[in-house]
Amino acid sequence: MTAILTLIYCWLQEFFFSLTDWGLGIWDSVLSVADSTLSTIGTAGLTLPVIPDQYAWVLGATGMSQALAIVASAMGTRFILQTIPFVRWGS
Repeated sequence: MTAILTLIYCWLQEFFFSLTDWGLGIWDSVLSVADSTLSTIGTAGLTLPVIPDQYAWVLGATGMSQALAIVASAMGTRFILQTIPFVRWGS
C-alpha cells in the first residue's frame, strides 16, 4: 500500500513540476516576443537634450532648478496620495 501511495505521490509531483515548466515556457515565449518588439525600438528618442552652458548658468542663477525640483516633488506626492484607495485630494 505504501508503494502505491509513494508512486502516486511521485507521479503527482512530476506532473505539477511539468505544469510549472510548461507555464514558464509559455511565459518565456511571451516575453521573447515582447523583447524582440522592444529591441526594434531605437533608444535615441529616450535621451534628454543637453542644455547649453549659457542657459544652464542663467537657470541656476534664477533658481529655476530648485523651483522645478519643488514642482516635481509636489506632483510626485500628489500622485502617490491619489494611488491610495478612498483618498481623493483634489481632482
